[in-house]
Amino acid sequence: MTEQKSKFTQFLFLSILPALLFGTYTMAYFDIPRSLWMMNLGFGLTGIALGFFRFRPVFKKVNPYPIILVSMLLLLLTFLDEGYRDVHRWVSIGKFNLNIGLMVSPLILIQIHKMENQIMGILVSLLTIIIFLFQPDASLVTAFSVAAAMLLFKKNISNTTKGLILISTIGASVLAWFRLESLPAVSYVEGILSLAWEIGGFFGLCSVLSLMLLPLPFFIFASKENKTMAYSLGLYFSLILLATVFGNFPVMVMGYGISPIIGYFIGLIWLGEGFPRFKEENTYKSKSQNHIIL
Repeated sequence: MTEQKSKFTQFLFLSILPALLFGTYTMAYFDIPRSLWMMNLGFGLTGIALGFFRFRPVFKKVNPYPIILVSMLLLLLTFLDEGYRDVHRWVSIGKFNLNIGLMVSPLILIQIHKMENQIMGILVSLLTIIIFLFQPDASLVTAFSVAAAMLLFKKNISNTTKGLILISTIGASVLAWFRLESLPAVSYVEGILSLAWEIGGFFGLCSVLSLMLLPLPFFIFASKENKTMAYSLGLYFSLILLATVFGNFPVMVMGYGISPIIGYFIGLIWLGEGFPRFKEENTYKSKSQNHIIL
């Protein structure tokens, strides 16, 4: 990563702000209960504020297997919830209905990338996709399986294994969309963009552009060392957003729901981990050079 890029990394977390503000205004405009859009705004602004602190390398130091285990247990808890019309995507904690898949998918992808054991990486990917198939959640099946396949292809696996992964990815996605659930859209969750267009054409266009901004940091700020993982997360978030065109799925960040906001910040935190180290390395080099000159 160049020094010029590093100057803008402190503003990395601001990528969420336009979609957050457009969504908040849309909900307020249509008299959606204040408690809902205030929750989105509160979580979003808190994440942005935390983003200006220097993150320590938490993802690189923590063993991936305990994180995978906890993530899988949380996903399985969705089947203990009553669900809605045989759809089990949420875990209820008090007044909060958390979409666990949108929260932990980026986290699981990061752990798969860290795993040196190729077989375990493949098994974790398959298990996660199977859970999403049974929830069912077509958007997560597609987004996660494509992003995971990208990570697995970069590992030292045979062409035969790559072929099987590709077939599994396509097969799981086709099956998921063939069994697409018919949940009604909630206006301020899945239908938030339609509400934005009702406010005005220009406002609707700006809302769409704000959503397109969300995956961009993972492509723009990717370095040679983390390019595969960054592109994988960027592709994942892009497909999550694209899926809303074809089905009733939550519009991340702009629509009501703190789960996709948490999942998005997990990705940004991972992406932002390398930036402070770059500055520290630059400082060290500068001091070394000064020492030599003196």
